[in-house]
Formats: sequence, structure tokens, C-alpha cells
Amino acid sequence: MILIFVVWLANSRIIITEVMSNVKGSENPYGDRNEFVEIYNQSPDTVDLSTYKLSDFDAASDDICEWNNDSILLKYPAVRIMSTLLYPHSYALIMDREYIYPDSINGQPYGIPGGTLILTTDDTSIGDGLSSNDPIIVYSISEACTTSFGTPFTQDNFPSDPGDGMSWELIDYSLPDTATNWHPCINSSGCTPGMENSVTNAFDLALDQNLISFVPAKVQAGEDVNISIGVINNGLRPTADYTVSIYDDRNKDSLLDISELLCHTPGELVGSFDTVFLYWTYKKPSQEEHRLGLRIDFDQDRNLTNNTVFKSLQVLGTIGELSLNPSIFTPNNDGQNDLLQIDYRLPEPGGKLTITIYNSRGVKVVDLCRKKPIDNAKGTLYWDGETADKLAPTGMYIVYLEYQYGNKNTKAKKTAILAR
Repeated sequence: MILIFVVWLANSRIIITEVMSNVKGSENPYGDRNEFVEIYNQSPDTVDLSTYKLSDFDAASDDICEWNNDSILLKYPAVRIMSTLLYPHSYALIMDREYIYPDSINGQPYGIPGGTLILTTDDTSIGDGLSSNDPIIVYSISEACTTSFGTPFTQDNFPSDPGDGMSWELIDYSLPDTATNWHPCINSSGCTPGMENSVTNAFDLALDQNLISFVPAKVQAGEDVNISIGVINNGLRPTADYTVSIYDDRNKDSLLDISELLCHTPGELVGSFDTVFLYWTYKKPSQEEHRLGLRIDFDQDRNLTNNTVFKSLQVLGTIGELSLNPSIFTPNNDGQNDLLQIDYRLPEPGGKLTITIYNSRGVKVVDLCRKKPIDNAKGTLYWDGETADKLAPTGMYIVYLEYQYGNKNTKAKKTAILAR
């Protein structure tokens, strides 16, 4: 029987989309009356659930039955009862038949929208009474159809406790029942029975100034600058349906005027709780300090407060062979100023480059490169604050450049502060 269930899962017309097993407050003596299992009909056809059963693997399977106690209409006058017919693209709730009893703890706490089909089981509990680690299947042998919650045939420690008074919600209805496709409800009420799940469109893209970088960090007039943009997905759904607008905020009003727009950069797929980097080249920006604004444009984003950042870009007349950024770097892996960016500009390509770090006493700490053949007169290196075998301590360090080309030799040095 288990093998048959696994084969049916991918073709089910109905799917379990939400489960409330850890009801708010104590379950004794009557708290389990607020448990529910939400079903969604994803097909274009009406589905008769009268032949379906529910199992939590703790007891004999329950028959799914119509709800025939019309006292539920006192609080929910527009729900559907006295039927097992689930209309296309609509929800049903399988509820404890004692949900409406007046002596219940936290009696009838849910907001259930009109049109929701209310169902129950053939005894006084759902399964053997749902616990936080109970997987569930809803199936019909005659319909050759089943749907599951909690990956009942996979050892992945799911389901688990989502928190007091919180339901588990399916994130993407089109994806299978896997642990990564469920998340505790993020609605303030703790659940969304009979309606779209709170996590289904939980998009939150963000920008962080520390994930915006320029190469070179300081630009010489007439040069191009390569901009790297880290796009963070704090939401529960992957997406590529966004753009990043880059603009030069010349009037410093923090708003994007059409005359200030530099480009719209199309988004790339970014997974949930992940970061992706986009790249754009600013061609020969004018000699001045530019206040660049970067803004994510995404219609489904639920949090717009983290969609815009600003970063200053300096374009100078003459910079010289060596430029460091930032002047104080803090390599503690907090994502802020962890690396010392070393930009070099050489008289011509074809020579050999050495860049060495010395401490304030003139003792060599590390060679970043030694007599490296150079094909491009401009480039960038990074120092992470480490030597060959240990972490460099807090202090002032000297970055020394020597470039040999033909019979000539160019030297330059700059200082930077490492703070731990």
C-alpha cells in the first residue's frame, strides 16, 4: 500500500496545504478541538471527497465526512456544509467535529472565509489526535489519488513543532511534499485556514551597501568602473522576476528621476535565504563624487524598506599607481570591510608585478604577488588580513608595489589600518 501511495502523490487533484497540529495554549482537556487539515483542489474539476480517508499513522484511517452541524453557521454564515464536493481551485477544512462545542478552550478561534467547505471525520478526533511530529496522508483508493504532509516515507525529521498556535503551510503548491517546501505560518494570527497561505508569496528582496562594490574603488577620470551588486533574498520563494535600477542621484533627494537613470539591470534567479550578484559597467563617469542609488523593482516584494541603498563613487583627476580601500579594514567575517581592496595602475602591460605587505616596523608580512606577469595595466588584488600561517594583528600596514617593465622600475606604497 505504501508503494502505491508514493506513485499517486505526483498526480493528486487535491493537495494538503496547511496543517494545524500545535493549537494555541494547552491541549488539555479540549485543546485538540482546534486542530485542522486544509485541502486545496488544484484541478479544474469538482472533487467528491466522500471516498477519501485520512491517516496520521497512529490509528486506523478516518473516513472524511460532510459537516452536518449547522451551529457552525452562527459564527461562519457563509461557509459550505452538508456536502463533500470540493469545487475547483477552492479550499476545504477537515476539522474536529467538537470544534463548535461551547466548553472548548479558545473556542472557534479562526477566521474562516466564506465559500470554504467544512468537513470532519467519522470520530471525535482527526486521526488519533494530531501531534507535532505526525505525518498525514489523505487518500482515496477508488479515486487512485493521495496527498501527504510531512514526507511520511522519508526520514528527514519533518514534521516538527512549528511553535505554539502556529500551523505548517505549504510554500509552493506546484512542488512536492518535501521538508523544504513547508514553513511555519508568518501571519500574525498563526494560521490561514481556507485562504492562500501566508508563505506562498512571501517575497522579500533586499540590498545591502556592504554588498555593493566598485572595481576600481576609486576611479581615475576616463576609466570605466565595474559595479558588483549583491541581491539578498530574505523571503521563502526563489525568484528572477525583478530588476535593479542604478541611478546617479545628482540632486541628492534620494529619489529616482528619469534624467538620473543609468540602467535597468535584469535580475537573476536567487533562491530563498540566498544571495546572487549582478554586474554592470559604468562607462567613463565624469570627474566628481557620484552618489549612486541602487533600487530593486519587484511588484511582489512585501518589504520595500530594504530595496534601496546609496554608495559614493569618487572619480578623481589623477590617482597614481596604487589605491587602497577602505583605509581601515576589519577582517572579522561580519560582511563589512572584511577585505582590503588594492587597485593598481601601471604605466604599461607586459612587465612583472610584486605587491608586498609590511608591518609598521618594516618587517615583511606576506607577498600578495611576486614578479607576476601582467597582461593588463590595471587590476585589483585583495588582502584578507592573513599571513602565510596566522592572522595579522591590529596595526598599521604598508602596501608596497614594485613593477619592472623593460629597463624601467616603478615603485609605490600606501598605508592602511587593520582593526580586529
